[in-house]
Amino acid sequence: MLSKLLLALGLPLLLASASSAQTTSAMLRPASSAVHATPTLLDVAVSDSSTTYLVFSGPVSLVDVGMANNYLVKIEANAVFVRARRKSAPPTPMLIRFGSKYWMGRLVYVNRPVLQLYDFQKDGALGMSNGTGAVAGSAPENELALDKEREKKAAVESKLGKLRKSKEEHQAVAVVDNDLVLSLANVRNDKDFTYLRFKVINHSAIDYNVDFTDFQLVENAQKKFLAKKKNEARRPLAPSGGLANQVVSGRTTGYLTYAIPLYAATDRGYLEVTLRELNGARVLVLPVPSRVINRASTI
Repeated sequence: MLSKLLLALGLPLLLASASSAQTTSAMLRPASSAVHATPTLLDVAVSDSSTTYLVFSGPVSLVDVGMANNYLVKIEANAVFVRARRKSAPPTPMLIRFGSKYWMGRLVYVNRPVLQLYDFQKDGALGMSNGTGAVAGSAPENELALDKEREKKAAVESKLGKLRKSKEEHQAVAVVDNDLVLSLANVRNDKDFTYLRFKVINHSAIDYNVDFTDFQLVENAQKKFLAKKKNEARRPLAPSGGLANQVVSGRTTGYLTYAIPLYAATDRGYLEVTLRELNGARVLVLPVPSRVINRASTI
């Protein structure tokens, strides 16, 4: 009789304990739908000298930057404008909400953006939905935008070091303007890059501070009747090696070295090199004929 009474009193307690344990276990164990693999973040290359644009498929309602003091951000409809406030700004994550979706990436400072336009619209080259409501993208091709490519960057800088020790070979490719002479000294190719070494003679008394250098591949540049260009095409080439803010002091001669992605141009094409001065208006534009680059030796 006593044993039956104890069993009757203890059974509810055991059931309550078991129910509590199951509830606690359910709370600690995350639901399978809430567990997602972390996607690889896209490195978006930005600089302090130009603006990078990110375009999405819906209106942007939120932009959150980890280190907001280092970057300028503006929302315009379905686009986000980003620019670094200062040189060598540290990398920082960025979260963007467009429509009902979220995109997360990372801002990485470079001397010049690899892509000035990142198109994340539905049919854009960088837009790939991962099925979790977020959008990830493929990484930019330029090595300087990714700190994951340190080995390749070191190899590029090593070859540029060899080019700096070479004798001048192309003094005929030159331009003279504002008491400055810009000429091509050396050019080499490998399977990935074209390596260029330029000579700058500063005949003025004012230092020439090279803020940044633009490279553009120009095709179909021949002029037809009335000097109109026929179907001219321009494609920017972001440098993958070389130093920024190089200074050629007054009354001296200096050399600038760069590496750009390897390309093949026709006889009607050329490489347009533009040097822009920091806090100055002395701009130098040098056209390098395609045959000079196409016939260059390997390094």
